[in-house]
Amino acid sequence: MTALTKTEPKMNTSKKNLHIVELLQKSIITRNPCLDFSYERLGDAGAMFLARMKDLSHVTQLNLSWNELTNKGVDALAKCNSLSSLTTLILDSNKIGDEGALAIAESKTLGNLRILTLTKNQVSDSGALAIIKSPNLVQLATLDLELNRIGIEQLSKFPDGTAISSLTRLNLRRNQIEDSTILDWLQTGAFVPVKHLNLGWNKIGNAGAAALAKSPMLSGLEQLILDSNSIANEGANAIAKSKNLESLKVLELHDNNYDQSAAKALMDLRIRILIKKHLKGTELNLNGQRLENRGLKALGRSELLLGIKTLSLRNNYFDYVGLEALAENKHLSSLTSLNLMDNAIVNKGAIILAESEVFCGLKKINIENCGIMPAGILALAKSKNLKSLEEMVLNKNAIKAKGIQHLAASKNFANLKILKAGDVSIGDLGVKTLVLSQNFTSLEELHLNGNSITGKGLDYLHDTLNLNALKKIDLRRNQFRYEDCIFLSDSPRFKNLKVVRF
Repeated sequence: MTALTKTEPKMNTSKKNLHIVELLQKSIITRNPCLDFSYERLGDAGAMFLARMKDLSHVTQLNLSWNELTNKGVDALAKCNSLSSLTTLILDSNKIGDEGALAIAESKTLGNLRILTLTKNQVSDSGALAIIKSPNLVQLATLDLELNRIGIEQLSKFPDGTAISSLTRLNLRRNQIEDSTILDWLQTGAFVPVKHLNLGWNKIGNAGAAALAKSPMLSGLEQLILDSNSIANEGANAIAKSKNLESLKVLELHDNNYDQSAAKALMDLRIRILIKKHLKGTELNLNGQRLENRGLKALGRSELLLGIKTLSLRNNYFDYVGLEALAENKHLSSLTSLNLMDNAIVNKGAIILAESEVFCGLKKINIENCGIMPAGILALAKSKNLKSLEEMVLNKNAIKAKGIQHLAASKNFANLKILKAGDVSIGDLGVKTLVLSQNFTSLEELHLNGNSITGKGLDYLHDTLNLNALKKIDLRRNQFRYEDCIFLSDSPRFKNLKVVRF
């Protein structure tokens, strides 16, 4: 029995080594730069065997996650001269502690390492900081230490030296980091080079949040993740009012303990961040940011909109309440183009647009798919503030022929060059109304696609004496026949058009 017990590990090790040899041979033959041993249960013996290989210079990525590795196995890998070309080392879900982290930090052969992930191991503050301050890992850009032991034991001494200057991404998510840990780490300068810092799902409270907000060492931070901590009003307001976090482009603070007043301050900060991130000259594109009414209210308070000429807010889940707040921002006086597409502003929103002096300089407006009906179009047609419009997009609203009648009767649109009214259910009656109007003297483009227009509607277009400036017309997805198209094309007026789409 004793003999069998003694020989069994040798047999297992031999089989394991044989398995490694087979995988390595395949890698060496193909010169595959990516060596994946994840879930192979190699253990330290397998890692040590791997470290003895002499022909691994082609390997740039090594994945040893879920392999039951301990400090001993990592120490062998860290000393392997054959792995000097490694740029990515994945050691997730093992049993690596501070000694293993220190071995990596002291390695003379891992100088080309750019990505190191140690998720779900046993690394604490000393091991983490040893890596962050390693004089050998000079190219390390990403360090992932999620689900480790950071913050469990407060250290009295930290590694000397500055943080690796190339380190831009640091993930400390799901550890045991409290306020005291934040204060200690800030003093060490560990966060100085970092641009993306993830501290979510820890135990950070007001003091830790305030310390982050007050630290000038975070002036280069672009992304700060602090979700699912214990931050209340004091900490949230400190971050919202911070003068040191001016480079932030992403901030996540959901699932904390602050109230609506702090949420308002944080929304103001988010808007400042978004404006800085997306502002290109005088053009601001905030499409698809899920701003909702809260975000529009923050935009309504923002002084950063001063001088903006083009503002796009497509698909942001706000309604007329948010638009009303935006319409009160006097800093939008330079605005010439506004895109509100795919927001449910409905008729009340159209009325706000019509009545606000803030929008009097608009030349382009897009209110496609905004739930606007004839009453909303009537408000726009009677507006004293929208007389400079050159382009108006009304697609996918239920304006019908009645809405077109309101437009056609208005004297406000003498400068209108482009009118897009596709899928608005105007039918032949709407076409008749358009061609009889003498108020579209500057109209160059007319889009009437998807409006159930028949041959009768084409007859109206054929016979019109108006729309003299027209250069392009879009009539796709309607209900006329091919013969009707031929008849329309024979019109002298349509022969002068540059673009006709049936």
